[in-house]
Amino acid sequence: MDYLPPLSNILLAPLRYFTDPGSRAFGLYLGTSVLIALIIHLKQSREGDEDKGIAEGILPRQVYTHTSAMVDYIYLPLNAILYAVILSPFTGLSFFVSGHLQAALGTVWSPYVMTDLSPLWATIVFSIILALIADFGMFITHYWMHRFPLLWEFHKVHHSAEVLTPLTVYRMHPLDDILTVSVVGILTGIADALAHFFVSPVISVYAVYGLGVATYLFFLTGYHLRHSHIWLSYGPLLSTILISPAQHQIHHSKAKRHWDKNYGFILAIWDYLFGSLYVPKQKETVEFGIGNGEEQLYSSPLKLYLLPFKRALRLLRKRDS
Repeated sequence: MDYLPPLSNILLAPLRYFTDPGSRAFGLYLGTSVLIALIIHLKQSREGDEDKGIAEGILPRQVYTHTSAMVDYIYLPLNAILYAVILSPFTGLSFFVSGHLQAALGTVWSPYVMTDLSPLWATIVFSIILALIADFGMFITHYWMHRFPLLWEFHKVHHSAEVLTPLTVYRMHPLDDILTVSVVGILTGIADALAHFFVSPVISVYAVYGLGVATYLFFLTGYHLRHSHIWLSYGPLLSTILISPAQHQIHHSKAKRHWDKNYGFILAIWDYLFGSLYVPKQKETVEFGIGNGEEQLYSSPLKLYLLPFKRALRLLRKRDS
């Protein structure tokens, strides 16, 4: 059990969601999202498209007091504590893969430089490539979660949310995050090993608070609006490059025309290549959930944890029969 973090770290994990700059729910990222939501609200009010006050426009009671949101409020601290225990062995997977792959390569070749890039440009290029690989890793695991029925049973936990709030991002089954962290860790670990072996043994990435620059900027520029009622589209051109909050809200839609669309985390190019890109031409009314009333089955934190196992087991038994 040496891999487990100290008990104090486990118990304080929910608090660190909001105080750690490496966390998606860090106060600064929440604050900038609120600021952008305020700008959108004021613009809509000025144009006559919004007749609610600021508080009700940005934090509507029907959203933040909804029973689905209440489940999220309880699920978050429970998940934070659970994740601090079960995800600990996976968080260092990238370093583990990189170290072992470099050692394996070293048994065949001696490290050598295959490029004459300066250290500055090597770092810039490596930072971009690693960001692309990590983003693809998150896309492809998300894609699998929707395409493979067994994985979909666990991913339904996230899509069972009937309203979206910034805390809905943590409404994920632990097995979902284990898969994502593992795939991203393996892919980035391989890239890291190859870069250190064939480019430079001291190559690094540009990071802010331990986050890649691209991810830091992504969190800072309205990331939390993707799990909200605030519609923010990047327009027809930019939305083919970056996934906007509006596009992610489309991803959560019950409507069949929106199913299996916009899997991307930061970049939309993967959706374009896989034929799953959906760029809304105008603001759309979106109802969130799984559809067919199925989201009603996920009405408590305990059901969010256990129901996927029950339904996955039933699916496996059905296959074997």
